[in-house]
Amino acid sequence: MLVAIILGNRLNDDGSTSEILKNRLAATLKLNALFAPSKIIVSGGIANPNAGISEAEVMRNYLISQGLESDKIVVEDRSMTTKQNAEFSVPIAAKLGATEILLCTSTEHMGRKFLNPIRLFSKELQNFEGIKLRVYSE
Repeated sequence: MLVAIILGNRLNDDGSTSEILKNRLAATLKLNALFAPSKIIVSGGIANPNAGISEAEVMRNYLISQGLESDKIVVEDRSMTTKQNAEFSVPIAAKLGATEILLCTSTEHMGRKFLNPIRLFSKELQNFEGIKLRVYSE
């Protein structure tokens, strides 16, 4: 089963999405059309307390407004860092029955040396035998 994990990005003070998050959400719609994951995990907590809402909830609301079925979207709203995105989202994907995770983030995010999402998700997946990692970005 293919499960997509979409990484959040700090919201603006008014709770609106950053340009980076807008791009990740556009990529999510494309990956949904291309790969048809069984579930989509939106991952991100309340990194900006001024926003008063989690990144995951904003992502969920947007994706539903664009026609994605609400029961396809799983909210992980505790993570505050990329490391926590991996620590909290991978076990959710495993519990859903994932055999493959399609990690969606932005290109500049994947290029990080510190807190690199590919490295962090690969490390977390060492605890879950039989789940492969793929990456999708734009």
